[in-house]
Amino acid sequence: MTCYPTTVPVPATPPIGLGEASVGLERAIAHDELRLLYQPIVRIADRAVVAVEALVRWEHPTAGLLTPDRFLEAGHTAGHMPLLDRWVLYRACRDVAELADSLGDAAPEHLNVNLSAPTLATDFTEPVTTALRRTGLPPHRLRLELSEGADLTTLTHAAPRLQGLIERGVGVALDDMGTGSTDLRYLSRLALHGIKIDKEFVAGMLTNPRDHAIVAMLTDLAHSLRLHVTAEGVETTEQLAALARMGVSYAQGFHFAPPLTLADLSGTLLASA
Repeated sequence: MTCYPTTVPVPATPPIGLGEASVGLERAIAHDELRLLYQPIVRIADRAVVAVEALVRWEHPTAGLLTPDRFLEAGHTAGHMPLLDRWVLYRACRDVAELADSLGDAAPEHLNVNLSAPTLATDFTEPVTTALRRTGLPPHRLRLELSEGADLTTLTHAAPRLQGLIERGVGVALDDMGTGSTDLRYLSRLALHGIKIDKEFVAGMLTNPRDHAIVAMLTDLAHSLRLHVTAEGVETTEQLAALARMGVSYAQGFHFAPPLTLADLSGTLLASA
């Protein structure tokens, strides 16, 4: 198995206050303090990297490299999520378009980007189409992951815009499937391309029969709806083997690779080509 670099450690840093993060996040975007990492999504059958998920970090000037759990709550509170999502969309599309130009067939076919619930409540079609147009990334290479935090009203209002993007070729998936109360109802309302099974169920499925049953049920449901299924948080060979037996086609997690810088991702893809 390919050894993936882990050159982006998350240092132990003291927590930052909600107010500081709220004010600082807007400044972080203005001063280019945000960083994107990319975690590969792998086809289980042949271990090929078929997609990458863009994951944001904040290079805080005093607290060091912050993971999203350290600042996203403040972003929600301050109303900065649409601004953050716009930034991630553009930078991620630009990076993957550059990878496609430099690596050719070795580049991942798809880019997954999360849209937060506050963004889904806005006219998000414009930042998506603008990012695609400005970077030259073909629409079929972009997949939007919908937050499990969005309630049914938000998702219902977002449906026409999502459908419009789908008709242009953009893929849409439900993230962290099984953790929200609206997921199953929404499956019938939009032409989704896939679901992602939440990592908590994957982590427990070998020891907790209920977690195992949930993973199996979600996989069967997706197959019956002709949706792609990706398991998140895969960390062991045993988990991967169990997922393969259940018919899960794609997986993501530290068993394959941690979130990587763009340079590390490029090197990894070239090494495995």
